[in-house]
Amino acid sequence: MHSKTETDETVRMCVLLVDDDHDVLAANARFLRVNDIEVIVAESASTAITRLSEHEIDVIVTDLRMPNTSGLEFANQARASRPLIPIVFFSGYAQVPDVVAAMKLGAVEFLEKPVNPDELLGILKSVRQTFHGSLISQRYVFDEDDHGFSLKMRVLAYEKYLIESTLLQHNGDMVNVRKALQINKRTLNDKMFKLGIKRDRVLKLHSSRNDDNPS
Repeated sequence: MHSKTETDETVRMCVLLVDDDHDVLAANARFLRVNDIEVIVAESASTAITRLSEHEIDVIVTDLRMPNTSGLEFANQARASRPLIPIVFFSGYAQVPDVVAAMKLGAVEFLEKPVNPDELLGILKSVRQTFHGSLISQRYVFDEDDHGFSLKMRVLAYEKYLIESTLLQHNGDMVNVRKALQINKRTLNDKMFKLGIKRDRVLKLHSSRNDDNPS
């Protein structure tokens, strides 16, 4: 039987949902919210970029085909500010080159439109378990047999691992974290936002794991 973990209930996921079809956007947003997922909506790539800078987004779910700026172009822009954020694409008109391009951008999944809501929910739960655990980035740093990630992604993953490790080592004391990393407050805050690191979440997940796995 599946036991409840910290990623099931106590850590709420925030999804940026991007679609130029307002009816589909609203319907998918309602479904995810009913299932206890926080949703930030955007009807265009430009709006989505703004939302990404304003909110602590955990996962991006975006349509591939949008006017003015495509989902792929948006993903490239999003990667500039949040290089490790998981991205799920969906499209009703995708061609093989589109899918290949999405995967090269690090897409965690590619869905056909109309998206089955239950399938999307299942994918988001899987993403939460894979990407949202404290120090989960070490998977990408130290797995030498995994060649699916570029050197740049590995370096960023290592930086994430280093900051998270230091947060735990100093029990979230940001003054001591900055001293240990020899970094100023503004730079550290910028790095933590860019890498999707949330101090309270790291500490909470680590504490919950220790409670679930007593020595």
